[in-house]
Amino acid sequence: MNRKRERQLIRILGIWQILDGLLTIVVYGFYQQQVFSGVTTAGETQVNAIQAVFGNVFMFVCTFGTLLIGLGLINLVISKRYIKDNQVNVKIGVYLILQGLLSYFILDIISLALAMSAGVILLARNKGIKWQTQKT
Repeated sequence: MNRKRERQLIRILGIWQILDGLLTIVVYGFYQQQVFSGVTTAGETQVNAIQAVFGNVFMFVCTFGTLLIGLGLINLVISKRYIKDNQVNVKIGVYLILQGLLSYFILDIISLALAMSAGVILLARNKGIKWQTQKT
């Protein structure tokens, strides 16, 4: 069975996550540093509360962006190297479903849709591949 559609979805997911990570670091990291430097006293208490929970906000945002970039790179490697035609891939399907759940919790709707659809299609085609190999 041809797995071109799954490879395309996972490749698009990887590219989106890399762009999302870069946007997170640039926009929320560097830009917010400049905005936080000129806050009023009411905003300063909010920044202090965030820093009490997460430490340095800039480090938290950069770590989160780096995580997204890493997931994107992993997805690009998976789509290029590990998804082959007529091969059953259960672990990759479960990985994509878990990544979709992570995207749900961080409210990344685009990653959620891409990861869930790629994972469901991949797992569904596994059944077809198993059935095809048992038939012959």
